[in-house]
Amino acid sequence: MQSLTNISLKAIVIKQVKWKAKLNISALSSLIILLIIFGVLTSSSGSGSYGSGSGILDVQFSIYSLDIFLIISAIWAFIVALLFTTKAYRIDDLSVVSSRTSSAIANILVMIIYSFIAVILMISTYYLQVLEILLVEKKSFVLDHLFISPSILLLCFSSICLFGAIGLLFGSSFKGPVVIKVFLSTFILFSFIYIFMAPNSINIGSLMMLPNLMISVLYLLVATLCFSLTIWIANKSEVSRK
Repeated sequence: MQSLTNISLKAIVIKQVKWKAKLNISALSSLIILLIIFGVLTSSSGSGSYGSGSGILDVQFSIYSLDIFLIISAIWAFIVALLFTTKAYRIDDLSVVSSRTSSAIANILVMIIYSFIAVILMISTYYLQVLEILLVEKKSFVLDHLFISPSILLLCFSSICLFGAIGLLFGSSFKGPVVIKVFLSTFILFSFIYIFMAPNSINIGSLMMLPNLMISVLYLLVATLCFSLTIWIANKSEVSRK
């Protein structure tokens, strides 16, 4: 005889994803507010500016891009991912049948969904900023690459997803077994010491010169690794708790 309470992991995860996505909808509201605020603050100067002058002629150029919106979204994803692993958020898991492993998988899926929505919000805010400059401020505006390419969209998604994955990994690690806490703390300490002692050894410029697609694939691979470690830590925590 089979028990009716024997629910598969897939069914539990799907139920948790629906629950967590609805429960944490306020996180998306906070992102919308942040994007609007920084969109308004940068509407007059853009994400970068430079000027030139000759005699009585003075020309000021302002560059508008997704850079500032991407930075805000990435930081937001990291903070939200950390919050997903706090005790207050884990208590919400009691509303449905769950385990630490299923909760970790659900958090990952929700973070991926939120990253996709964050990209849509970024693009919407960017176009609203452009529309404000054209209609409200009535400034002379040169439109270049108005339509954002799929490679840029993929880069934005992978960047936000990566920061979310790192946030989940950090939050899970510091709440996992003692061995993992010690290892992560030691790794972070030696990383800061290495960066401080040899700052020129890390060449970020060469990474940024790669095509957007290659950078996106690299980010997604690292994010997948972080997600896998998060699930592994959750599984180890489950075993140690038993």
